[in-house]
Amino acid sequence: MTTTQRGFGAPKPQPKASKRAVERAAASKQYDEMKTDGVPEFEIYIRIKDKKNWFPVGAIAVKRSNLINHAIYDNEEQLLQGAFRMFPVLRKNQNNLEYGYRLKEYKDEPIQLAEKPAQKQPGFVQGLLSRFQKKA
Repeated sequence: MTTTQRGFGAPKPQPKASKRAVERAAASKQYDEMKTDGVPEFEIYIRIKDKKNWFPVGAIAVKRSNLINHAIYDNEEQLLQGAFRMFPVLRKNQNNLEYGYRLKEYKDEPIQLAEKPAQKQPGFVQGLLSRFQKKA
């Protein structure tokens, strides 16, 4: 006669992954795929303006190195969430932060300051359409 030990009470159901956890897992998978395809990887840093110390907050892979500024600011919300979780001092200065980056394989290179991309100008057709749309 064999018995299996069950412990006390019914087993608890596994907690469901949060929406953010699912998003992070999908982003991680996409990042890994881009890495294996040979896409350049950049380390992303945040610092308080006019301070020397950079805080590492993640890595981004972009197909073209001239798109790194767009990638940083397109993912700003996620970068800030991670930064505030890892470095609470940044939350106190959240209106006074700047981003930096460097290629992951060149750790001896200085961190370059990221510039916020200019707002996208509407294309020719979009500009014409906006002139003829009714204004409420």
